[in-house]
Amino acid sequence: RHPYTRALLRSIPGREGGAPGGRLAGLEGAVPDAAGPPPGCRFHPRCPDRFDPCDRDEPASRPAGPGHRVACHLDDAASAGGDR
Repeated sequence: RHPYTRALLRSIPGREGGAPGGRLAGLEGAVPDAAGPPPGCRFHPRCPDRFDPCDRDEPASRPAGPGHRVACHLDDAASAGGDR
C-alpha cells in the first residue's frame, strides 16, 4: 500500500501495472541510505506521492491486512478521511 512500494512494483517487467514489452517506470531521486536514513519517512526522497509531513515525521507502522503492515502518512490521511 505504500506509494514507494507500488512504484517499485511498476518497475518490474511483466508485473501487473508494469510495462510489459515497453519502457519501465523509473523512480526519481537517490536510493535511501540504509546506514543513515533521512529524517521522516525513509522513502520520501524517491516516493512519487510524498507530501508535507513525509520529510520530517516518521510514520507509525500499523496493520494493513493479514500479514501486512504499512507506515505511510498518505495511508494515515486516507484512513482518517482527510486530504493530503
